[in-house]
Amino acid sequence: MPDRLSTTVIGSFPKPDYLPIRDWFDSARDRGTMNAPEVTQGYSAYSMSDADEALFVRAAEEVISLQVDAGIDVPTDGEVRRENYIHYHCRHVTGFDFANLEHRVLRDGAYETDLPAIRGDVSHDVTPYSRHDFKASQSVSRNPVKFTLPGPLTIMDTTADCHYQDRPRLARDLAATVNKEILALVDAGCHYIQLDEPLFARQVDDAMEFGLEGIERCFHKVPPQITRAVHICCGYPDHLDDEDYKKADPSSYHRLAGEMDGLAFDQVSIEDAHCCNDLALLELFASKQVIFGSVAVARSRIETVEEVMARLRQALDHIDRDRLVVAPDCGLGMLTRDLAVAKLKVMCAAAAEV
Repeated sequence: MPDRLSTTVIGSFPKPDYLPIRDWFDSARDRGTMNAPEVTQGYSAYSMSDADEALFVRAAEEVISLQVDAGIDVPTDGEVRRENYIHYHCRHVTGFDFANLEHRVLRDGAYETDLPAIRGDVSHDVTPYSRHDFKASQSVSRNPVKFTLPGPLTIMDTTADCHYQDRPRLARDLAATVNKEILALVDAGCHYIQLDEPLFARQVDDAMEFGLEGIERCFHKVPPQITRAVHICCGYPDHLDDEDYKKADPSSYHRLAGEMDGLAFDQVSIEDAHCCNDLALLELFASKQVIFGSVAVARSRIETVEEVMARLRQALDHIDRDRLVVAPDCGLGMLTRDLAVAKLKVMCAAAAEV
């Protein structure tokens, strides 16, 4: 029998209730909307204690164990310390104002909310947060833990620029802050680092003009033995089982593939469960591993093993087996814990059998 397909996850996981912070997904579950400025304000008012640190480590261990027990090879810590995967990074660099939020429409009109503002030059002059967060999570995991960070284009679409008015320059400054965190991760012993750039699928022209350069700046000086991934998805709805939300056009993958295939990273992560790609797309990634979205993260229906296996077999008609990695479409934070675990078990069973 051929080797089992490798498995990973993308980022978020439902947070344990005992944690002292809330995230955007809590708002989506509780109120049916990701428009949650009170989550941002609540995190700004929060001050972590030593007792809270123990809770975050406990949560990371719990979340990682659930993933590994389901069959995941490379888990994440579920982003348990973050109110969302973007703003946590922004809070650790200068130039961002979280006290005076700005109302903005984002994701090409998919939703609107109040966002932190950029009111000065963005720079990173403090100790990187990623070193501590990674070491804490890896210390409670028997599997290698992947660490995720937001990419420049995605940060730009989830904050309000009231200072630069020059998108390429802002992207360069943001990339420098991400690169500092990534190099700290390398120094801490992290072997799997993922850059989240879902906005590439919505803003292809900007991705081509300066976003691809941003990826290379983020991964600058990262040694080749580190597995470097870039995640590009088509977006979340405001709430679970909303099928009418405004997604990015999945044909964006086809426009980006040729350019991305030549860049200095190892894996590209795409969704397929929510958008069902023309799988000839996989042939355009001639040198990359493809992290292939195989279960939906915004639908409560649990896929069957047979359904996932059938789609994986179709994918393997277009890509070598050793270059296909199986994952959910995106982070699992919108789901309940039971749903997230059930979907991972189905996905991993399919990956083991196909």
